[in-house]
Amino acid sequence: MQRKRSQGEPESFFPSLKSLCLENCPNMKSWWRKRSIDDDNEDDTTVIGTSTMAFPCLSSLEIANCPLTSMPLYPSLDDDLRLVKTCSRPLKQTMKMNITGTTPSSSTSSLPLSKLKAFHVHKIEGLDTHMLDEYLKHFTGLKKLTIGDCKEVDLEGMQWEPLKNLSHLEIYNIPKLVSLPIGLQHLVQLKTLKIRNCNGLRSLLPVFQHLTFLEVLVVMNCEELELSAAGFQIFQDHTRLRSLALENIPECRHLPEWIQHLTNLQILSLVDWPNLTSLPDEMRCLTSWKKGVRRTLVPIGIRLLTFLQ
Repeated sequence: MQRKRSQGEPESFFPSLKSLCLENCPNMKSWWRKRSIDDDNEDDTTVIGTSTMAFPCLSSLEIANCPLTSMPLYPSLDDDLRLVKTCSRPLKQTMKMNITGTTPSSSTSSLPLSKLKAFHVHKIEGLDTHMLDEYLKHFTGLKKLTIGDCKEVDLEGMQWEPLKNLSHLEIYNIPKLVSLPIGLQHLVQLKTLKIRNCNGLRSLLPVFQHLTFLEVLVVMNCEELELSAAGFQIFQDHTRLRSLALENIPECRHLPEWIQHLTNLQILSLVDWPNLTSLPDEMRCLTSWKKGVRRTLVPIGIRLLTFLQ
């Protein structure tokens, strides 16, 4: 793909393009046949920093299994950014841009990606705690965030206050996660929390007591997690929770008493509880079960159906 040079004028790539997906292109390292910058210099912004090489109208972008280190930048994204098994360099350079005048709708200076609604990051080369933390503080309009398989990221060391509008958070394959980051208490609008494959996670306390707006909670494959601790009477404040899914939590031998406080629970899914033998009598308090959405409870070796009838 060739780009046109015009001195003093912004260079636009596909000026009407709204959505771009690059997936499973394992040999694509550059957007151009000839490299426009030194690809060996991770922080090179001598050319890109002038913020003229960019998609002017791009709203959503997905790059998956594609090791791009050089491409037109994307400061105007206002919908969805998905980065999976790719290089962090274009993101880093995009965040350094000044997008005044480079997008048709920009009349005043604004931060790149400040209007982004959804951000999905998975196994990104070069992404560490400091970098992710620095970027997220500018994503003030973010509604949905997914962080997965980032070995160098320590979520407990990040600042979460700027993400006050976040309503959906997914975390998976984060080996350093031992407890929920204390900063999550600032996510007062959080409605959905999904945690998967975090085998180091041992407790949801003390942060969970602050997430009282939660409507959906999913916890899967967290082998060290204990849910029966005494501190979980805090569930009495989670009256909005309507969907609860717990899968492969081997440390739990029985459902704790706090489940009786989930009076608006409509969907309950229990999968792979090899030591579960019965359900607590307190589950009779779950008055919000609806016939159309009742779920089969299927621990290993147990199939419990009658208690919902």
